[in-house]
Amino acid sequence: MAKSIKRYKSWSLLALVFLLIMGSYFAFNPSYQLSVEAKFHYSMSNYEKAYDLSSEAYEMEPYNRMASSVMVQSKYALRYVDYNQEAQKYLSIIEGYASQKKISVAEQMRIKMMCDIMIDKHNKMQPTILIDKDLVKESRNHYKKFKKLNENLKQVI
Repeated sequence: MAKSIKRYKSWSLLALVFLLIMGSYFAFNPSYQLSVEAKFHYSMSNYEKAYDLSSEAYEMEPYNRMASSVMVQSKYALRYVDYNQEAQKYLSIIEGYASQKKISVAEQMRIKMMCDIMIDKHNKMQPTILIDKDLVKESRNHYKKFKKLNENLKQVI
């Protein structure tokens, strides 16, 4: 029995040393340090910084799964951010047209084209469970506005 306890202690010590070596590798490896920083920026909704850091970490170490994951998720989130910014830009242009007394046929066609672009763009985006729900919700609301505008324009034109 004393022999089995001694063997157990030696295996435990060996496992502890192995874990310390692995932990120090991850703690001092620049690729994994960048990955952790990228994950922090992603959680703070700073997707561009997260993408840049995770891309850099991935270039250093292609087997870094955290860097790969954060890079892909940041890329998807940036698509939503870009979509929402473009939607706001187009909606402000459309509001400018709507503030006029009469909207010309050419302006109606421009509005329809903007709606078609934004509807198509939204249909090509792929939400994942890790993307901020508010970001997805905002893009969905923009999509609904463009869809409704497009339907109304089909009746007018």
